[in-house]
Amino acid sequence: MFFLVLGLSSTSVVAQQGEAAWVTDQFEITMRNGKGSRQTIVRMLPSGTRLEVIEVDKEEGYSRVRTRSGAEGWVLNRYLLRQPPARVTMPDVQAQLASSEAQRKQLAQELRDLQKDNATVKGQLGQAESSGDDLQRELARITALSSNTVKIDAENRQLKQTLAQTQQALEDAEAESRRLASRSNREWFVIGALVVIFGILVGLILPRIRWRKKSSWGEL
Repeated sequence: MFFLVLGLSSTSVVAQQGEAAWVTDQFEITMRNGKGSRQTIVRMLPSGTRLEVIEVDKEEGYSRVRTRSGAEGWVLNRYLLRQPPARVTMPDVQAQLASSEAQRKQLAQELRDLQKDNATVKGQLGQAESSGDDLQRELARITALSSNTVKIDAENRQLKQTLAQTQQALEDAEAESRRLASRSNREWFVIGALVVIFGILVGLILPRIRWRKKSSWGEL
């Protein structure tokens, strides 16, 4: 079903039977009980009134219409338009514009929030990457220290083993010295010389062990 509007326009639109119409937004029009200006006025139709077209007389220039309340009568065809007047549609258009503007503002705010969140995430990502680099450097330093510690520990164990062997040799020499105590002075001289040599050897090894320990503690 088509909807028509009663109105003053440069081009009149003749409504078809079964269609609908509205009164123009420029003035009120008369609905009469018959075709012609001498017929009795049934009622005045204000602008924007919706009408249903029942019958069309193109020759006389009138259409029989019905209001929503059921009142019937005749109006001039030249006041019938196929679209509602601006007075009827304007509130809806304004409401749609207001709704569109509100949505635009909301979307703009959401966009600003997203941009702000994006900047925050980028900042956090940069901090995480920087922290990751620091952790990598710290891990490399600890790994290097651990490698040096293992090396120093191995050297210390080797020195301790050498010292133990030297101490064992000293004990063996002392035992041998006691066993040969009853021998001649020459034998005592030989034993004394061995003891002196061993003492020199111990004097050379012990400082080295102490230096290794100090070096290990300094690196740790």
